[in-house]
Amino acid sequence: MWTDADEQAHDDVAVEAWWWWGRTADASAGLFVGLEVRGRRFDYWAGLVRAGMPYLYVEELDGTGRRGGLEIKPPEMWAGHTCDVPFRQWSLGNEAHGVLLDPPQAALTRPFGDLAPVTFDVEWYATGDPAEIPHGYEQAGEVDARVELTEGVLALEGPAHRVHVWGVPYVPRALATPLGPDVLAGPYRRNDGSGVEQVLTAQGWVARTVDTR
Repeated sequence: MWTDADEQAHDDVAVEAWWWWGRTADASAGLFVGLEVRGRRFDYWAGLVRAGMPYLYVEELDGTGRRGGLEIKPPEMWAGHTCDVPFRQWSLGNEAHGVLLDPPQAALTRPFGDLAPVTFDVEWYATGDPAEIPHGYEQAGEVDARVELTEGVLALEGPAHRVHVWGVPYVPRALATPLGPDVLAGPYRRNDGSGVEQVLTAQGWVARTVDTR
């Protein structure tokens, strides 16, 4: 159904999106990385959620500075996304300044918080074959990640999944997101004025799109 080339950019489409999520087995911490490209411009997101800690959020909306492949270098940050083995392994990394948000919902409208330098180093490995979804595919996997923070390095290993779609942006379709003391919120905003309420639960990441305008 898919070829190795489908893992890379489809230059004949107006928009294309790659997303990765990972978490620890006990869901006490999780991360995500998202890249949506529109020709030479792009939107980029990354986030880290941890029990008892503020939400660390990185975004670059309508960015410039796309290099070859899926490497981006806007002002004052860098991020790379490399397919090491098609449908089996990806390497992700960034060097950026994020913001610490408490409450996390500030990411949906005005993500102003304490600046926090951060580096992501993420290895994503497939644990199953890709499954078809509208306009692309999704795949289960696992992550082996190191997140370098001011206070030290956080190791994160556990279940993961990813999505790749082209011709349309990736828009979560869940009807509701769970609430409760064991749920970690990692929302983000889109450049079209909508927001995504995204949370990490014991069963994994769940999200829905909301209008924040």
